[in-house]
Amino acid sequence: MADRYAIDVKGFLDLAARTARRLDALAEAVFGVTFVANDVRDAVALTPDLARAFARAVDPWVERATALAEHGGAVLWAAERAVVEYCRADAAMAVDTDRAADSRGHGRWTVS
Repeated sequence: MADRYAIDVKGFLDLAARTARRLDALAEAVFGVTFVANDVRDAVALTPDLARAFARAVDPWVERATALAEHGGAVLWAAERAVVEYCRADAAMAVDTDRAADSRGHGRWTVS
């Protein structure tokens, strides 16, 4: 099976699993930082200038970090779907090829 596909399926699955674990760790880190940022935001809420300055400094980072984790997950999901579809199409092609080889035709379409 190792030579069956033009891609290294086992290698891809290993990479996808490692990537998924790292994306999970990233998502947990982003959640943790967001939680702390919200605590700080609450702590400085009574000081409007400080609250605005904190929001200006932290909000873009939280938005980018959240978007990065979400985008990474979407890219991994799309890559996994592409590999699954590739393997499915390859299996279907192999079945069709085997059927064609078993059926040598009939009538004037007989293959010699």
